[in-house]
Amino acid sequence: MRIAMFCSGLLPTPPANKGKIIHAPLHLTDVLASEMAKRGHSVTLFGAKGTKSKAKVVDLNLPPLFNHPQIVDSVDLKNHNVINFYEQLFISDIYRRAAEGEFDIIHIHPVDLSINFAVNCKVPTVFTLHDPISRWRHFIYNIHKTNKNIYYVSISDSQRLPLKDINFIDTIHNGIDPGRYPFNALPGDYLLSSSRLVPEKGVDVAIRVAKRTGLPLKITGEPASDTNSYWMEKIKPEIGGKISYEGMVSTQSMFSIYKNAAAFLFPIKWEEPFGLAMIEAMACGTPVIAFNRGSVREIVQDGRTGFIVDDINGMVRAVKKIESIDRKACRRHVEENFSLQKMVDKYELVYEKILK
Repeated sequence: MRIAMFCSGLLPTPPANKGKIIHAPLHLTDVLASEMAKRGHSVTLFGAKGTKSKAKVVDLNLPPLFNHPQIVDSVDLKNHNVINFYEQLFISDIYRRAAEGEFDIIHIHPVDLSINFAVNCKVPTVFTLHDPISRWRHFIYNIHKTNKNIYYVSISDSQRLPLKDINFIDTIHNGIDPGRYPFNALPGDYLLSSSRLVPEKGVDVAIRVAKRTGLPLKITGEPASDTNSYWMEKIKPEIGGKISYEGMVSTQSMFSIYKNAAAFLFPIKWEEPFGLAMIEAMACGTPVIAFNRGSVREIVQDGRTGFIVDDINGMVRAVKKIESIDRKACRRHVEENFSLQKMVDKYELVYEKILK
């Protein structure tokens, strides 16, 4: 198969930061492109300069947008048209080449920026959805739901619930290589919270749980700026004593933090589409205690690889009985259900099904 892939032009694929930038879609794209190329497919990966892959790389001679400090420092990138413009430089080139017959199938992650290109292309497009289906996305996807040349992959079944009637071809959970994650049967006594430092991740709840149980808590995550009110008001004042903020850490350091934690806390306040950190923790043998929202029930086996709870009181009770969880069962669960190999197999089957 001749496959075109694209995730982002904001950073190279994978991010050249020794693991310090959390961008699950970029890492997924990196792995998928390389693995498909290893299997003999002709894969073209589009990405900013610095992108490295076993697949053929097309960078359009464009540096990562985040390498332009004059732009990054002067605009709110989450709301500014500069991102859309930059990403669509890559997207438009993909569809131009597709129209000229270069590809059999296109796999793109930023669906919102690409869907109008895909509608008028004879080459089928697979979109992996990474975000919750909000009301405005519901509106956009509904416009094109009768188009039979657009296919959606959800990363959890729960992600589909707001919009069940578009052309979902499969649910494919994100996968990791368990062999990279060191297993530890004898952890320390601290709790762990690792996420973006935003309200929906519930780090403030993790702090309250740690204080009520008397256990140390380690927090890792994206650097919080002084303009982040959640960080300034809810997190930073609590740092000290048994509550430590480790900042952004390298991949190797994160492995050590995962494997030595007694439990990984995931007190989310939103409908998390997947939650990669949960499988990373379990791969190291660390059980997960999570609120019953979003994809949690698809990832954590309640009472076997951790505990699924409804509120902070339930989380406190779960921490007190965490030693009842077999850490080997946590590792085995990831190996059997969330391996990189299984994820790639399922994507390959999706491509084949579409092209039959």
